[in-house]
Amino acid sequence: MQQPAASTVSAHLLRAAVGLVLAVVTLPAAGQQPAPVSPTVPPPRTHSTLTQPTILKQARPERPKDEVRELSLGECIAIAVEKQPALRAVRSSQDATAAGQAALQNIRRVGALLSPDVPIRREQAERGVIAAAADVQQLHNEVVHDVTRLYYSVVYAKQQEQLADDIVAQVKAFVKLAEDLLNSATPGDMSQLKLDLMKMGQSEILGLQAKAQAGVKQAEAALREVMGVQNCGFQFRVKDSELPLMAQNVALTSDQVVDMALSRRPELALAAAAADAFRLEVYAQGQLRFRRSVPTLGSASDIHSRLLPTGSRDPGKDYRPEPIPPEMPPQVVGSKEDRVARVLAYSHRADAVYEKARNLMILEAENTFIQYEMASRQLTAHKDAFKSAKNAMDRIREQFDNPKAPKDQMLLGYAQAAKSMAGYVESVFHYLETLAALERVTAGGVRPGFPGR
Repeated sequence: MQQPAASTVSAHLLRAAVGLVLAVVTLPAAGQQPAPVSPTVPPPRTHSTLTQPTILKQARPERPKDEVRELSLGECIAIAVEKQPALRAVRSSQDATAAGQAALQNIRRVGALLSPDVPIRREQAERGVIAAAADVQQLHNEVVHDVTRLYYSVVYAKQQEQLADDIVAQVKAFVKLAEDLLNSATPGDMSQLKLDLMKMGQSEILGLQAKAQAGVKQAEAALREVMGVQNCGFQFRVKDSELPLMAQNVALTSDQVVDMALSRRPELALAAAAADAFRLEVYAQGQLRFRRSVPTLGSASDIHSRLLPTGSRDPGKDYRPEPIPPEMPPQVVGSKEDRVARVLAYSHRADAVYEKARNLMILEAENTFIQYEMASRQLTAHKDAFKSAKNAMDRIREQFDNPKAPKDQMLLGYAQAAKSMAGYVESVFHYLETLAALERVTAGGVRPGFPGR
């Protein structure tokens, strides 16, 4: 799911503002950039058992149809788990797999005598049920991750939009003061060329502001899609107005993340169930002596058609090799020995599929932990810079009325401070992204205490 490029827009906007300020020599400034307020919330916790998110159903008073609801992160996740069509689809597939298993169980003794492979087909069907449950759990984890990431994408985009609006208001005030100064009896160093340059920069910044506003709409549209409420007229807005600063007081290592991924990821359970079902196919073919064409495990389970997910959901761009898909024809022909030899080769391939899936999960867990550590360090650095930027902006505002103060340096410092504040908001968002990725990669082994969930 593609993320709106709100951070890129904001970065371009701030760079344009810095360039515009460099053209100013003697203009005073007005206004103040809002400081992001980041409450401290409980740190991520580690769990040793797989836990499903609890959906609390509370009685709510009826609202007018046109009223816009305010939803927390937990409420958005609950709606997505209920309404996301992809989840409904895999649950239906799970029901179909269970029905197929029941059909095999209903075969009587006479049928089992005519088809000696029925007991093995029943065991394969059990592996199919495991794979179906893994499918549902995998997609559930991904939906929770996507809602979390997109929810904070909306919050982040709105904060950057607010910062862009403040810069635009500041620049408009600069241009107005420049015009007044140029038309006054004592224009000083202000010239028509400098004013024209400022107006050109103002036009560019207004265009970037429009892109920032579009970024908010893109993030909101993506959140509505993952929640499954895109076409039902459901109106809502996110409850959080600012990104939370998550405190991390629990030691976490790369080895812990890898161990949780290998012990909890449903994708690995799916690959293991497939490998086991493929081994059983070898025994099933060996039970049928006098047939020249025999259906494979596809007649008892659709596990052969399940593929591991392609690619990664890491916040960064990492090395992401493709998984190996399993293979099994719908039927095999030939003598018993020939059929057994063929499905044995496919069974060996299924073992390689499992090994590749395990290796990919280790790689993904390690990369995600590296991203998390990097985001933690960047957040600490930007937090210190944010404090310095806020102090600098306070001092600059105090000197605005001082006629001896170097206005060009003051305005440049003001723009640099605004850029540092935007960088801090971006680093908070990236840190939240890595926390959500850790939760997905470990299948809930790391469960961050996101507010409102």
